[in-house]
Amino acid sequence: MGYQNKTIEVSNLSINTENSRFEMVSNQREAISIMVENQMGKLEKLGYDIIVNGLNPSDIVIVTPNPSEKGKYIVLEGNRRVTILKLLNNPNLINEKHKSILNKFKKFSETYKHNPLDKIPCVVFKDEDDAYKWIKLKHTGENEGVGTVTWDAQQKRRFEERYEGKSNYALQIIEFLKKDEDFDPTLKAILPNVPSSSLQRLIGDPDIRNVVGVDVQEGKITTQLPPNEIRKPLTKIIKDLTRKDFKVKEIYSKSDRLNYIETFKTSELPDTSESIGEWDIITSTPPKQTGKKGKKRSKHLSTDRNVIIPKSCVIHISQPRINKIYRELKDMDLRYFENGAAILFRVFIELSIDSYMEKYGLAIKQPETLAKKVDAVSKDLIKNKTITKHQAKPINTAVSNPNSILSINTFNAYVHNKYFSPIPKDLKTAWEGFETFITKLWETI
Repeated sequence: MGYQNKTIEVSNLSINTENSRFEMVSNQREAISIMVENQMGKLEKLGYDIIVNGLNPSDIVIVTPNPSEKGKYIVLEGNRRVTILKLLNNPNLINEKHKSILNKFKKFSETYKHNPLDKIPCVVFKDEDDAYKWIKLKHTGENEGVGTVTWDAQQKRRFEERYEGKSNYALQIIEFLKKDEDFDPTLKAILPNVPSSSLQRLIGDPDIRNVVGVDVQEGKITTQLPPNEIRKPLTKIIKDLTRKDFKVKEIYSKSDRLNYIETFKTSELPDTSESIGEWDIITSTPPKQTGKKGKKRSKHLSTDRNVIIPKSCVIHISQPRINKIYRELKDMDLRYFENGAAILFRVFIELSIDSYMEKYGLAIKQPETLAKKVDAVSKDLIKNKTITKHQAKPINTAVSNPNSILSINTFNAYVHNKYFSPIPKDLKTAWEGFETFITKLWETI
């Protein structure tokens, strides 16, 4: 069990985006924001205690080297304390909507800057798995937020699922593929070679699960799709994890996994348009397909995310700048940047439309308004049987109904009307209306 004691600069410590206190998140700002929302008054009490008494010398922060950034470390234990040190150094990391705690930390910061903790003692574990025994051992008491806050039942379950193999997602996937008579026999033979920790890391990520077409209910992997659909993305994952040149850093962090999502081809993604009814992949058999058109699989509510385009969405965009805008829309947090995201959303729609019109030489009468262009492209996609009339219905609404959330007038107002403020929920709903249209559009370019 290799570890060493080391004094590390706070600026070189990263909050764990896979902290067992909450679901996986994408970046540091989001991790800090959720920590503030989750802890609130407890952070205030602990912040005051740190200013008065310093860090508890008997409770040293546990870290592991960040494989993606040399000289940086990921906090495995002590994320609340490190979050507080970062907030004391920069209170403006707290969202304005949390006025009370923001004002408290601004006052704390004035005192703290006279004697800041730029470096703190840490225990560095080379292998993060070696640290988890000690982390679980110490979580016994809360002391109103000044001590270590005890995990609730859900947080304990997340920890056990991720690191102790209880309700192990990786093993469930492997068992499913072993029993799947139509799974590639060559790949089935090498299932024992699949690195289970890497497969667990992938399936433990909600965005990867959305791509695969599965969910987790009470520790069991479930799906609403037939086996032949979830088999497609799982086949790619097994092939990737058993490559000789595969490195864990390809999927180690949340950002790594979001990049990995972009490597899926259309043929490797499940068709989520139909549902056969929910079933778990280990203890039940899939409902029989009747041959009749099934019900549409329900999407996650727009309020489940803080970005316009879901991170699990996969669109292959050949134009570099438009692809960069698309990726920014998957990362721009609507809690902080709703105006910028709304304007960028409008730009993304128009540039996508323009790319299609240029590719296929579509022309419309002057003036070339966005509404006219959207209508022309929609009709062309229907004519070429790229989308159905049913799939084009949200786009027709966008063109014809000026009062709709999807209305082109609404998109224009985001840019030109200084009195019109975008609402995050409306932006997410608008994307759900445009998603199939934009995805199919780029498949043809």
